[in-house]
Amino acid sequence: MIEIKKAMIEDAQIITDIKTRAFNKEINTYLGRNGGPPGYDKVESEIYIIKNMIAYKIELNNQIIGGFFLIPLSNNKMRFEDFVIEPIFQGNGYGLKVMQLVEEAYPDIYEWQLSTPVFSIGNQHLYTKFGYIECSRNEHEIEYKKQIKAIN
Repeated sequence: MIEIKKAMIEDAQIITDIKTRAFNKEINTYLGRNGGPPGYDKVESEIYIIKNMIAYKIELNNQIIGGFFLIPLSNNKMRFEDFVIEPIFQGNGYGLKVMQLVEEAYPDIYEWQLSTPVFSIGNQHLYTKFGYIECSRNEHEIEYKKQIKAIN
């Protein structure tokens, strides 16, 4: 069973290792090199995220297979960041399930935002499949939004 749980400091190394593999796979697939956002492969960065953000681990049958964090933008808007799943578990529908669980955990959020690199075709497919709409792009990133319900 797939679950999302608040990440703890003791999860930082495992999540960092998963981020490193996931981002390296993605960048290597499309750009032929390793890489990711600043600090993606540093446990200190993950510890900072766990201490200062709304950080989650993704578990499959009690094994950590991914992570992400959330940034509140206003009372009813939230940003989804650093969403990763261990490469060997990708392509099994877990991404969609995690996004459903996140929305269910935050029923008062009316608007979700996220971004992905322009080369990340798999992420783009996932996000549009889950109802996100592209709202802007530049040569590096595509910004997406998902409106859950009208804000009164």
